[in-house]
Amino acid sequence: MLRVLLVLLFIWNTSIIRSQENVPEDASVNSQFWFDYNTRYKLNDKNSLGGFAGYRTINPHLFDKLVIVPSYDIIHTKSPKFIKSEEPLISSFHLGTGLYYTKNKFEPDNFEFRLMQGLKFFLPSIDLIPLKTYIRLEERFQKTFDGSSWSFSGRFRFKISTVIEWKKHLLSFNKGMYIPMSVEFFYNLQEANRYNDVIRISPGLGYKLNDKWKAEFYVSYHLSNNTSEDDESTNDFVFRLRIYKLTSGKKEYKINSKEEDIKELIE
Repeated sequence: MLRVLLVLLFIWNTSIIRSQENVPEDASVNSQFWFDYNTRYKLNDKNSLGGFAGYRTINPHLFDKLVIVPSYDIIHTKSPKFIKSEEPLISSFHLGTGLYYTKNKFEPDNFEFRLMQGLKFFLPSIDLIPLKTYIRLEERFQKTFDGSSWSFSGRFRFKISTVIEWKKHLLSFNKGMYIPMSVEFFYNLQEANRYNDVIRISPGLGYKLNDKWKAEFYVSYHLSNNTSEDDESTNDFVFRLRIYKLTSGKKEYKINSKEEDIKELIE
């Protein structure tokens, strides 16, 4: 009888441990690591192709995410004739798509297809501290692999970014360390079932190796809503490493000014 009780206690204790292993951990405050490789190919002075491929994970380990985002930019070099200014009013128009596959540990996997349209322009700012604004509209199509149908949502994104020199350069910024910073706000036209961002605050540290390569590392704070069925909001601390490569379809002999070099650093 004692042996039977001991066996039953062992089985019961093992079942509790296994059930605890299958209980999702609290992710209301979490840390995440993002890595992405970014590339941009300049077709000519007015058009470029770009995008990035990335991997994201979270601690506690609730999901892994793969991201592929191709994009197309129409660059403006002049203002309309009725505006008497040498600088373009809008620096570029941005078109893109996004593929996001989330491998969840305790929930069905999620796939998102995203369309995006945006424009970028520089605000009047302090000398050599440019402020770049990025306004984007997104249409989001999500599919959860639990037998449910596709869901649709839409949102606006508003981002302000800048770059500060780490060390003063006299005539140009061809190489060296710099400080990228940005803040981004999200407004839902139609809220999605999950992955609704609210705000992202992203200070970082960057290094430009040459005119083709640069790298940036960010320590960011993200506030998100409805990231899962159990969490209404989360505070995300994101460590993000970004590698950039720029290529051109033709040889460039133009020498940029220091201000132009710094503006080129801003995404």
